[in-house]
Amino acid sequence: MTDEQLMRQFADGNASALETLTYRYHAAIHKYIHRMMQSRVLAEDLTQECFVRVMLSAREGRYPQSFRPWLYKIATNLCRDHWRRSHVWAKAVPDLERNAAAASDNVSQIYEKQEERALVVQALNQLSAIRKEVIILRFYQELRLDEISDVLDIPLSTVKSRLYEAIRVLNGLLSAGGIKGETERRAAARKGGREI
Repeated sequence: MTDEQLMRQFADGNASALETLTYRYHAAIHKYIHRMMQSRVLAEDLTQECFVRVMLSAREGRYPQSFRPWLYKIATNLCRDHWRRSHVWAKAVPDLERNAAAASDNVSQIYEKQEERALVVQALNQLSAIRKEVIILRFYQELRLDEISDVLDIPLSTVKSRLYEAIRVLNGLLSAGGIKGETERRAAARKGGREI
């Protein structure tokens, strides 16, 4: 059953339809908000608020033709509202707890991946809000460009130009931070039999 059909069913009184939608999207929305806000606690609160707004909209008979972009738009607006209220951009280094690597990876490879991930997160946090939004929506949340256009309520051409510019700036930050050079140096050293 499509997301849109589930919204209609919930509006007609079927509570399990909202449970299904929440099950489908809760983890993705939580990840998106966490990446935007860099706070697990805040991500949990805003994710809950996002689904409350979905529920209220459905009860009022307001639901979109395309559910996924609409849901991300709600999440994006919640992040923006929080930033406006707090006047603070969250810049904390995120918790890098991950199921980092497969069992075959050795400790130095795991450490390198964590270091690189931390550099990417630091560079991402240096981007402006509009650049950060488009990068996270495209590459972390895997939204199509037309969906990003709907979420941010901007023309497709603007999405493309923002994405191009964001990638350019992010690459510059990563190059300046040494992620490319350091990774290549370590790979060359491993091939030569030296461990750094």
